[in-house]
Amino acid sequence: MTAAVVLAAGHADRMGSNKLVLPLGPGSVIGKVLEAATVSSDAVYVVIGLHDQVTRTAVEEAARTLGATGKVQVVEGVPYDPGMFISVQHGLHRCVGADVVLIFPGDIPLVSAATAAAVRDAVLRGSVDAAVPVHEGRREHPIAVSGRCIPELLGMSEHANLRQFLEAHTAGTTLVPVNDAGMLLDMDTPEDYARVRREA
Repeated sequence: MTAAVVLAAGHADRMGSNKLVLPLGPGSVIGKVLEAATVSSDAVYVVIGLHDQVTRTAVEEAARTLGATGKVQVVEGVPYDPGMFISVQHGLHRCVGADVVLIFPGDIPLVSAATAAAVRDAVLRGSVDAAVPVHEGRREHPIAVSGRCIPELLGMSEHANLRQFLEAHTAGTTLVPVNDAGMLLDMDTPEDYARVRREA
């Protein structure tokens, strides 16, 4: 089984508003991320902030539009925020038993489902611990992690990060070349959002 964790609990301070619910195409930013996540995964867990009804509503609307209501579950986050990794761990608690887990940031909406499938398959067909997509020499998300690594990730400090995990597993991490410039377009500022809209 392939599970996906979508990270949607950030504060978006530099954007000045909830960037995940901003319009993009016929839907929302988070809706575009869910397109790739639902195509490449059997179950999708979206980690949102505590009591974040606005994002929850956007996720539920996107899931309905995609015909994936039964596949997408909202996981309400923790009442404190030491960093992004605690959201990763919060989602991973739901993924125990999965063969591979895809980790999607909620603010990279133009990532291709083919990219997610490529890193997923790299883990499924080999003995690697993780797979990272690379476009024109740049690494980004989503990364794929073997299910056997979930206990280790859950045992790490909530102040840790995925980079530390990957550095500890350098020998077991494979880089997957992809033709996907969209995975490099993260949204942190209004200028980033304008660029994403142009590219979309």
